[in-house]
Amino acid sequence: MRGVFLTGVLQAFTDKHYFPWEIIIGSSAGALNGALYASDQIHLARDAFFTYIPSADFINFSNVIHPDKHILDIDWIIETIINGDDPMDIKMLKKCCPVLITATDCTPYTKPKTVYLNSREDDIVTALKATAAVPYLYRGFVKYRNHQFLDGALLDPIPFKKALDLGYKEEDILVVMSHYKGYRKSQESFWVKTLYENYYKDEKYRYLVEALDQRFIGYNAIIDDLYLNHPGISILYPPEQFKLNRISHGRVKLAEGFEFGVSAAKKWLGLKAPHPPL
Repeated sequence: MRGVFLTGVLQAFTDKHYFPWEIIIGSSAGALNGALYASDQIHLARDAFFTYIPSADFINFSNVIHPDKHILDIDWIIETIINGDDPMDIKMLKKCCPVLITATDCTPYTKPKTVYLNSREDDIVTALKATAAVPYLYRGFVKYRNHQFLDGALLDPIPFKKALDLGYKEEDILVVMSHYKGYRKSQESFWVKTLYENYYKDEKYRYLVEALDQRFIGYNAIIDDLYLNHPGISILYPPEQFKLNRISHGRVKLAEGFEFGVSAAKKWLGLKAPHPPL
């Protein structure tokens, strides 16, 4: 749900016809937003946040007691947005710059690892399902080729290092965060840990449970690396009053988060490009 801030950012970029990018790299909601921005359809993400996403068809907390039913039905929301009445323009997406979509491979008995799926080479619908499949809230895994995937943000929530690995310079990179500046991820509560540890209690998923337990450490390490070692990278943050959590779905808060994104992007464009390209 915090991805609505990025939706606002990309809406402002689209309104200004601002698209200087050679590559987009995204995790979870960031990947979906990035793909729709690349296909010139960011309005689909915007509309989804205010129509489909708050609905009971997507978020159903009563399914906590039904291990075979999704709490966050990523299949439903992806099909509704990507293959709905106004479907994603896949042809346009494949003509645009590559969109790299993170997904976490959770093959049994092995340590989870990040895989970067490519909009020009991989099945885009499957890739977007994979990157957004939050462990436990999405039941099972997204199967693709020889992989079984979950949430791309599990190991690489802010994939700026991938851009650096590809040879881009710090001044070429913009990172859009979903948390305010200075945010630190905390360890999951006892109750949340109990839920996912029970769900993935089979011995073959012990490395997945370990990764979930250590997720906050990995996230904070990435943040520290970004802040301390890469001062040339531009970063857009939501303000501290942006209080949406992962599964908030109040329309007023979503609208506020969207407007925070629009404002942040307009301010950044004013500093970065006083005369945005046509």
